[in-house]
Amino acid sequence: MKKERKLPELDRALWVGAHFGFSPIDAPRVTDRDIEAVKDCADDEALSIEEKKLFDPAEKAAFLRVYQEREYQNLPHPIAVCYKKPGQKRTEYSFELAGFQGGCAEALLIRTALSALSEEGIRSLTIDLNSIGDKESVAAYERELQNYARKIADELDADLRKMVKKNVYELLRVVKEAETAGLNADSALAKERPAYLDKMPTSLSTLSSASRTHFKEVLEHIEALGAEFRLLPTLVGNRTFCSETLFAIRNSETNSLLALGYRYSRLSKKTGLKKEVPLAGVSLFLTNAAAEKQKIYKDLPKPRFYLVQLGRDAKMKTLPLIELLRQNKIPVHHKIGTDKIGVQMEGAEKSRVPYLLILGQKEALEDAVTVRNVATRAQDTIYIRDLPQYLKNLPF
Repeated sequence: MKKERKLPELDRALWVGAHFGFSPIDAPRVTDRDIEAVKDCADDEALSIEEKKLFDPAEKAAFLRVYQEREYQNLPHPIAVCYKKPGQKRTEYSFELAGFQGGCAEALLIRTALSALSEEGIRSLTIDLNSIGDKESVAAYERELQNYARKIADELDADLRKMVKKNVYELLRVVKEAETAGLNADSALAKERPAYLDKMPTSLSTLSSASRTHFKEVLEHIEALGAEFRLLPTLVGNRTFCSETLFAIRNSETNSLLALGYRYSRLSKKTGLKKEVPLAGVSLFLTNAAAEKQKIYKDLPKPRFYLVQLGRDAKMKTLPLIELLRQNKIPVHHKIGTDKIGVQMEGAEKSRVPYLLILGQKEALEDAVTVRNVATRAQDTIYIRDLPQYLKNLPF
């Protein structure tokens, strides 16, 4: 196993990510090998130039190459890493998950992004959400669009009819343009919105049974965060490699894009892995001026507590609990990506923390946490609202 080089410093976004279990690494650099590995995924003509940059398979391929070079596949999964990529106009932060199966992955990415953005003083945030499902679901959605395109062919002008015949996803481009025009009441498209746009099939209507179950779990986790969101049917990404849930976080006052996340498990085998690995990530965008003002940290947070969650209801409360403790400057170790108690307890033992925070079914119902002294086995059950102050007063 190759030894990780310790980063000399961390800025605020990476520091926040560390609270949610992300380990900072050097940013992967896109190589010719990465571009070649995903060359059949790069050209989705229905995407705008900006969207092609946002849904760039080569960026993900670079991470997957590093994943293999550093032998991450031999580490216990799930794993979470993050890194910083400076650019000419903006700084990008990537938070990547490997081996996270359930809807908790998307919730973890969203919670991390919201927390990092709030630390930058951005409060007016809105979440756009959609699901295109698995490969089967994407194929079914494309068939629905093609059937609809034939039905409304006479309503399309000649140029659009030609483009749609070549790539049916051009219909979604028209919908996006109409949404943008809706922000400008004086635009021609806003005043003369084609009626056929309102009856466009959505990807949610063609989800497979497995993808419907996954998306339902995602929604439950996001609702547990207390975060407001809206469903955005035009958020479909690059259909050649994106899958399941996609989300975008915007400044609701300026409508500027601040974060974009999606699953990309289908790239696994294209980049040389023998089997498909569940993969999901979010990219966070800050202007260079904002990034340069970030506080610099010389080391990772040093938790004195290990959070163990047991059961579905407890898992739903885990991310809000971690965020509450983070806001109170109380970092915790955790393995939110697994439900196995043995794996969590093994992690707790290796962390050598003096206290366990146990969130089980009983605690979840009481909105409480059991705090156990590892050395003495003495424990108290504390309401979550009182937990930060209680933990700050514990002896170490």
